[in-house]
Amino acid sequence: MQNSPVRGGDITREKLVPIDRLAKIAPTCRIDRHRIVDEGRIITAGGISSGLETGLYLLLRFGHDEAFVDSVAQIMEYERQWALMKSDRVVA
Repeated sequence: MQNSPVRGGDITREKLVPIDRLAKIAPTCRIDRHRIVDEGRIITAGGISSGLETGLYLLLRFGHDEAFVDSVAQIMEYERQWALMKSDRVVA
């Protein structure tokens, strides 16, 4: 069983993160590594906590000022992560 394919004994498995796998299987796809990508009608986000960050970004996009959004992040006990990630976005 030690060399079985199920255990990875005789198969070389390439360790790729999902975005690198996407780049490999869809080479014509435009890949962007920002946390949030706003293309106008379509907004995408990546990462475990991207739903929280996208929600906070949408508050900004819909006209709330940064102080308000920061206070929402604080209430959610997410202010430290938000402070690190809020600029990791691209708007087309």
